[in-house]
Amino acid sequence: MPILSNSLVTRVLTPEERAAAGLRSTVFVTDTRTLRYYYRMLPDGRMQIGSRSAITGADAPNPRHMQMLIDGLHRKFPTLRGVEIAHSWWGWVDVSHDMMPRIARPDPAQTIYYALGYGGNGVAFSAHAGRRLAQRMAGQADSSLQLPIYAAPLEYPNVFNRVRSPVFAPFRRLGQRALYHWYHLRDERL
Repeated sequence: MPILSNSLVTRVLTPEERAAAGLRSTVFVTDTRTLRYYYRMLPDGRMQIGSRSAITGADAPNPRHMQMLIDGLHRKFPTLRGVEIAHSWWGWVDVSHDMMPRIARPDPAQTIYYALGYGGNGVAFSAHAGRRLAQRMAGQADSSLQLPIYAAPLEYPNVFNRVRSPVFAPFRRLGQRALYHWYHLRDERL
């Protein structure tokens, strides 16, 4: 399902600011919440953080979505409170119901392959996905291609299997809004 994601990048942090925040690596990190935050130190010393955004593209420029991301930065890294934001952006990402990407051939009788469901990790994962997709299309055997992200097609949860009718498509965003509220409650309050 296409969802909106927000990202921001701070100004270059001083070595003291990085140390106070416990930032020692440029390895990409994500938390384990349903409504995830993902963050990393960029090689030039700036902090990037991202998370979900608006439900619709029309509401994406609303400053409250960026403020939610800034608040998340401050909760996760309190010592960065007040650090200037150098850049911010939002855009659509594709997310699978289980947050796992897929590189699959759904029907062995057809020559259709796909790579999708990156869930915001697309830039980092897309080169790998392209390489694995090419391997599959070329018929090259590799034991790693037996992993679920390569062997299992993207499935929809049972609730979506029952409502595939185009009549219900306009109501997906209402369901997404309700799920965001529930996930926020579960992630932050329960």
